[in-house]
Amino acid sequence: MTPNENIKALRQMMQSQGWDAIVISGTDPHSSEYLPARWQARKFVSGFTGSYGTVVVTHDHAGLWTDSRYFIQATAQLEGTGIELHKLRVPEAVDYPEWLAETLNDNTTVALDGLCMPLATVRHMQGLFAPKGIKVVSCPDLIDALWSDRPSLPDAPAFELGVEYTGRSRADKLDWLRTAIESKGCGSILLSSLDEIAWMLNIRSRDIAHTPVIISYLWVGSDSAVLYAEEGKFNEDLRKALEADGVSLAPYSSIVESIAEWNCDKPIYIDGGMLNYALYEQVQARFGEAVVDATSPVKLEKALKNATEIEGFRSAYRKDGVAQTRFFRWLEQAMERGERITEIDAANKLISIRKEMDGYIDESFAPISAYGKNAALPHYSATPEQCSVLEPRGLYLLDSGAHYVDGSTDITRTIPLGPLTEDEAADYTCVLQGMIALSLASFPRGTRGANLDVLARMPLWKYNRNYGHGTGHGVGHVLCVHEGPQDFRQNLYDQAIMPGMVTSCEPGMYCEGYYGIRHENMLLCYEDEVNEYGDWLAFMTLTCTYIDTTPLVEEILTDEEKMFIDSYNMSVYETLLPDLTPEEAAWLKTKTIDRLFEVEEEL
Repeated sequence: MTPNENIKALRQMMQSQGWDAIVISGTDPHSSEYLPARWQARKFVSGFTGSYGTVVVTHDHAGLWTDSRYFIQATAQLEGTGIELHKLRVPEAVDYPEWLAETLNDNTTVALDGLCMPLATVRHMQGLFAPKGIKVVSCPDLIDALWSDRPSLPDAPAFELGVEYTGRSRADKLDWLRTAIESKGCGSILLSSLDEIAWMLNIRSRDIAHTPVIISYLWVGSDSAVLYAEEGKFNEDLRKALEADGVSLAPYSSIVESIAEWNCDKPIYIDGGMLNYALYEQVQARFGEAVVDATSPVKLEKALKNATEIEGFRSAYRKDGVAQTRFFRWLEQAMERGERITEIDAANKLISIRKEMDGYIDESFAPISAYGKNAALPHYSATPEQCSVLEPRGLYLLDSGAHYVDGSTDITRTIPLGPLTEDEAADYTCVLQGMIALSLASFPRGTRGANLDVLARMPLWKYNRNYGHGTGHGVGHVLCVHEGPQDFRQNLYDQAIMPGMVTSCEPGMYCEGYYGIRHENMLLCYEDEVNEYGDWLAFMTLTCTYIDTTPLVEEILTDEEKMFIDSYNMSVYETLLPDLTPEEAAWLKTKTIDRLFEVEEEL
């Protein structure tokens, strides 16, 4: 069905059910960012393929709410559908719950799929709607009526990630979690976030493309635990290993009927920001008021990487550095030979090189391979129908990453393919200055990401330029490439940047219709110094891929910035040298050691 047909069918459903609006969320029963095919309802209804957004349909309006990463993409994909783009994270933006509260008449009804809407969001809507008597109706899987060929649950096999990679055993993590919930007066906890479950049990799968998690729920009681997942995913060895640690298996769909069997002598712990509304209703029916709704303790614990995980990240970035050195050398030589290379060709070449690296599992997300004006779309996705040929001029942006058994990577490099305009060179330099400023930050313990975000933007703000996305996000260890709870962005989130957190640093600059620039390194927070002024933290760069200095406008760089670039590129060369062929090493030397700046005195 086309988006126009879907909107018409939804309105017919609304008419027959007496609803005044339908909300199609952009997530699944686990509040995931990237979704299995079964729960890509937003894409099915609207044709919009971005990873963030919500569709709302009323009797006389259809809209998609999404943020600045997808404005250009959404405008193109919604053309002719009758669905209007509502822009978020811009001045005076109105999100869909507030829009519905303002738009709908008194005593009307909003329908939504309670399986694919977290409790916190539904409560927020109910609070906004209450003054007007607007009712929220939960209708699980309401999209089934339209989606005749809706995909089934994924069936990828599960596998164990050994303690030699995770640094902590499953039994140790379960003991820690029980202690954590007991401190809150709870006797059990229900986890629904897929990366939290995978981390807790040291298991992975491929149920979601490029995200090694398993579709599941996990209930942990005082002396037992139940993993609700498709049992066919588990081989005998993994099943026995789970059972040895007190974790039994039950079918994914059996969780509702199993709730009645859970011990309710003490309150149950849930995270209403992640648990879907439909399942919460079942939990509340069983436990009544004995439900503690708070942020899952697993979220922060998972973000504080242990020594084994940190060393795994270092190993993964060394592998990625070798792969990217080989890729960029291939690309430069192929362009010099005049070969025809598309954005898809380039992305596929890098993937093929990565697959040769030891311990490679998968890409950590679909590569963003964007040339020229396409790079002005921060989350551009090349397709056979929309794919540019690389030309020997301008800038090429490649944002990619991989999962290895010992760690995950996420890195962006923007490189020149030939002559650049003055604006391209100046913006390239300013964006790199922003990345350097944040990388060199020293800050007191307790500092939030929003306090640091400004450092990456100042070089651009100096020229009245800016970018609409966040500056950085956490990265999971062989898990989700976007991980909380920390981030670098302008809006304040009350989470301090802490030692052990691994966070991206990726400022950008996007000139619609012409070019896009983003530089991204991964930063590890560590304890730097304690003195009479406080407890100070700093960042260590994990990424091990050279920075191309040829586009830089040297006269606007400070000596400190030049020294950072020189030191970084020298470190990349020396670190990767043992794993490169003589020809690759010679090529990398021309990009690093042979291009050092002249700095008169040390700072």
